[in-house]
Amino acid sequence: MIPRVDCYSCEQPATNACKRCARPYCDDHGNATYCAGCLQPSSALPSFNLYRGTLLALLVGTAVAVFLILRPPGQTRGAAPVAVGKSTPTATAAGGTVQPTVAARTPETTTTPDGTGTAEAGTPGATTGTPDGSATPAGTVSPFNEHVVVSGDTLLGIAQDNLPPGDDVVEFARAIAALNGLDYENPNLRIGATLLLPKP
Repeated sequence: MIPRVDCYSCEQPATNACKRCARPYCDDHGNATYCAGCLQPSSALPSFNLYRGTLLALLVGTAVAVFLILRPPGQTRGAAPVAVGKSTPTATAAGGTVQPTVAARTPETTTTPDGTGTAEAGTPGATTGTPDGSATPAGTVSPFNEHVVVSGDTLLGIAQDNLPPGDDVVEFARAIAALNGLDYENPNLRIGATLLLPKP
């Protein structure tokens, strides 16, 4: 014997089950497909869970959009920022700090009896020679080390040989290239040229 199933709204026997909510109903409380409760206009509205999920998705999307708008363009992790539009290379050490440059001063010369001009070491205008023939003021320490290019030298090899403790060899090689106005990818080292190296 099949047990009797009553309508969800009255005590009459159910003749159908709602395809939306599965409640049993009689002919007075539904049509051929849905019960009277599901036929109400208010039941056509989305559920509370759908509203909550939509709000959560909207908040997450807003947070991502704000992050992308406020984040600086080209943000890198740990690497020095690339300056666009500079015509001259900036001298930077491997740690990313800008090295000070020493301004050249005009030496004051005195005339000797044989007619040649000389400058005394230790005076404000005295100069000393460097391997490449340029003059640096005496009494000042150059903020750079020097390396004379020999046959077989490469930029990475020079960086490896002069690498300060704890520095990255690739970053140090890039700093050498920037300091000397060389292209890191194709440095074109000339034998006998003097390269400046950042001091640690």
